Amino acid sequence: METELKLKVAQGDLDRVRDHALLAGLAGATPEEHQLNDTYFDTPQLDLWRNGLTLRVRGDGDRWIQTVKTAQGGSAGLHERGEWECLLAGPEPDPVTLARQVKPKRIAELLRAPNIVNALRPVFNNTTRRTQWNLVLPDGQQVECSLDAGDIHVGGRNAPIGELELELKRGDPTPLFALALSLHQDIPLQIANDSKAARGYALLDSGLPAPVKALPVHLAKKMRLEEALQCMGLNCLQQLEANVPGVLEGSVESLHQMRVGLRRLRALLDMFEEVAPLPEPVRDSLEWLSGELGAARDWDVLAGSTLARVKGAELGSLVASAELRARELHRALLPTLRQPRYTQLILQLNGWFHGRQWRVDGMPKDSPLRQRAHEAMAPLLHKAQQRLKKRIAALDENDAAARHRVRIAAKKARYAAEFFHDLLPAKASKRYIGALSALQDKLGLLNDLAVADTLLAELAARGPADEIRYARGYVIATSEAESHHLRTALDDIARLKLVK
Repeated sequence: METELKLKVAQGDLDRVRDHALLAGLAGATPEEHQLNDTYFDTPQLDLWRNGLTLRVRGDGDRWIQTVKTAQGGSAGLHERGEWECLLAGPEPDPVTLARQVKPKRIAELLRAPNIVNALRPVFNNTTRRTQWNLVLPDGQQVECSLDAGDIHVGGRNAPIGELELELKRGDPTPLFALALSLHQDIPLQIANDSKAARGYALLDSGLPAPVKALPVHLAKKMRLEEALQCMGLNCLQQLEANVPGVLEGSVESLHQMRVGLRRLRALLDMFEEVAPLPEPVRDSLEWLSGELGAARDWDVLAGSTLARVKGAELGSLVASAELRARELHRALLPTLRQPRYTQLILQLNGWFHGRQWRVDGMPKDSPLRQRAHEAMAPLLHKAQQRLKKRIAALDENDAAARHRVRIAAKKARYAAEFFHDLLPAKASKRYIGALSALQDKLGLLNDLAVADTLLAELAARGPADEIRYARGYVIATSEAESHHLRTALDDIARLKLVK
C-alpha cells in the first residue's frame, strides 16, 4: 500500500521546485533523473478501470516494469492505493504473471480473466521526466519525493504533467502536509485530486466528472471521541476535495456536493468547538471559502429550480439571464480554487485532522475527547437538539432571517445525528434524521424563495423587466403561502428526542 500526497506544479515553476534548497537539504544527495514512458492498457470497454484497477507498463532506461494499482482511496488529501509490480522482458503486458503475487482474490481473478487478458490494448501513454529525491525528515521518517514533468497523450489530445509526489515509506502521514506547506510558502502549489491514470481516462470521456456525495461515517463502539472526530473530519474533507475536479469543469451538482462537504465540516467543527477549537486563521479561511462558493450556487438554484416553479408566464429570457449569471460566477470560482490560500487551507485542515493537532497545547485529563465516543456523544447531540428547539420556540414564521437560522440549526442537528449514526439506536436515529430532512426541505424551499427575490432584484438592471416583475410577485406570494404551513412541522420536530 502506497501513501502519497500529490501536488500540482505550474509549468513555469518546475525548475524552482527542482532547485529548491529544502529538498536538497533533506535529501543530502543529488537527485536521480529518469526518463519514463508509461503505457496504460485496458479492454475496449475499459473493464479494468470500471473495476477500480489500472494496468501500466513503464519503460525506464532498459527496463520494463508492469504495475497494477487499485483506484484511488484513503482519506482526504492522500492517495492510498494497493500496488503490485513485476519486471517484464518487453513492452507487452502480462497480467497473468502479476496475478500470482496479488492476494485480494477479486483482483487476481480479474487479471487472469481470459475476456480481459485477450482484449487488452493501449489506451493512452505518458512521457515524463522524473526528478527523484529520497528525503529524510527531521523526525527520521523517509519520504520518496518525485517531480514529474511531461505530457499525457490520448489519441490526438495532450495534457501537460506538472506534479510533485510525496510518498511516505512508512509511519504517520502528517509530516507530508507540513513539508508541502513549507514548499507552498515559496512556490504556489495545488492539491492534485486525481492521478495521472485518472486524468488519462478522463480525456477518453468528454463528460463532466461525477459529483461525489457524502460517504457514511463508520464508527466503532470502542472508539474514543478523539478518533471519532478525526474520522468525521477526514470524511468531510474527502467529500469536499473529491468534487473539485467537477467544479473546475463547471458542474452544478459537483459545486452543490462540495458545498455540502464544507457545510458538514463547519457543522462538525462547531459541534467540537469547546473541546477541539480550530486555530483562528484556519477558521477564517474556512469562512472565506464558504463565502466564495455560495454565490454561484444561489444562482444555480434560481436558474435551475426556483424559476421552474413559477407558473402562468413564459420566462425563457429570464431563465437565460439567470443561467448566464450562474456561468459567470462558476468561471469566477476557478481562480479561487487555484489561489495559494485554498491550497494552504486544505493542507492545514489535513494536517490538523491527521496529526490531531488539537493536542498541541496538551489535552486535559478530563477532556471528553479521551472518553469512549458512545458515551461522550450525548452532550454534543443534546446541545444541537436544544439549540434547534429554542430557535423553533422563538420563531416568527414570516421572518425569513429567523427561518434561515432555524434551518441552519436543523442542518447541524441532522449532521450530528448522521455523524454518530453507528453508535445510536437505529430506529430512533432513522426517524430523527428523516424528520429533520423533511423540515430542511420545507425551510430550504422558503430560503430559496427569499434568495430568489433578492437575486431577481439584482438582475433587474439587465434582465427582462416584465418577466422579473411577474416572477418576483409569484415568488413572494408562494413564500407567504408556504410559510403558513410551517408551524405544524416545526412543532413535530420540537417534540422529537434523540438523546435525553
